[in-house]
Amino acid sequence: MADEIVQRLMDSPEVAAAATPYTPAFVASNAQAGALPPKSPSFPPSDVDTDIPAGREAGPFDIAVVIGNRHYTAPGVPEVDFAEHDAATVRDYLVKELGYRPDNILFEPNATLAKFNELFGTADSPHGKLFNYVKPGVSSVFIYYTGHGAPDLNSGDAYFVPSDGNPGYIAASGYRLATFYANLGKIPAARFTVVLDTCFSGNSAHGLLFKNVSPALLRVKTGYRGPSNATILTAGAEDQVATWYPDKGHSLFTYFFLKGIRGEADTNGDHQITAGELKAYLADRVPYMARRLSGIEQTPVVSGASDAPMLSLAP
Repeated sequence: MADEIVQRLMDSPEVAAAATPYTPAFVASNAQAGALPPKSPSFPPSDVDTDIPAGREAGPFDIAVVIGNRHYTAPGVPEVDFAEHDAATVRDYLVKELGYRPDNILFEPNATLAKFNELFGTADSPHGKLFNYVKPGVSSVFIYYTGHGAPDLNSGDAYFVPSDGNPGYIAASGYRLATFYANLGKIPAARFTVVLDTCFSGNSAHGLLFKNVSPALLRVKTGYRGPSNATILTAGAEDQVATWYPDKGHSLFTYFFLKGIRGEADTNGDHQITAGELKAYLADRVPYMARRLSGIEQTPVVSGASDAPMLSLAP
């Protein structure tokens, strides 16, 4: 009788579900580029996750790169809690509001250094996948990155931290910000929009990325410039910390970036959102909420022509 009861329990749906290995929902890759990635089950949908407005269709040769680095393999490097969710939501907006073809979006959760090199090229050559996807003089390019950034402790150079990168040896294991901008300048796109939800201070909402290093010793170079045909939006100054908005399930900057392009940044109501309008909107919302939520200073930086069009809203 006892054996029969045990067998019934083992055959129950609840036990079977508990015994099934957990697979994160966010496992989409470019092998399935035609399908939108599922949302992470960890975060209930916020107001920017639902009812994404329809916009104008992007050009058939417009290309996007979306990277969301949450998980890091180096010991002691904290996760970026909302990075996967942010990246998945940005990809939704690219398809639904900005009108990008799904197969024109290079979507990379937890990108390694090899993947950065594959996408953007190396210091020796800009001929990565993005270069090959661009139709010269025609393609508009949108790039979104969320994850850690860090300075080299010796030179102060800023680096993206790949998912397999080690901040303590970032010159050997990171992707240099100067290389990123230099290579974009060699890609013959019509224009670029670059959105970087990261900071390069070596600090994070979960603390320092470095072991046994005083924050006072961390210095990062400033004054990085992208191509002349680029609009660049960053979550904050190079030496600031990009914070999160836990109640919304997103980083603070990405949340208000999405709110802005949904239409809240269209201050003159002409159904066009320019870089200047988005800059003013982010400057009004992000610093206040950063102080309120985390007690820190975070001031987004937007560079490029203020009248540069970001997107057209459907009337």
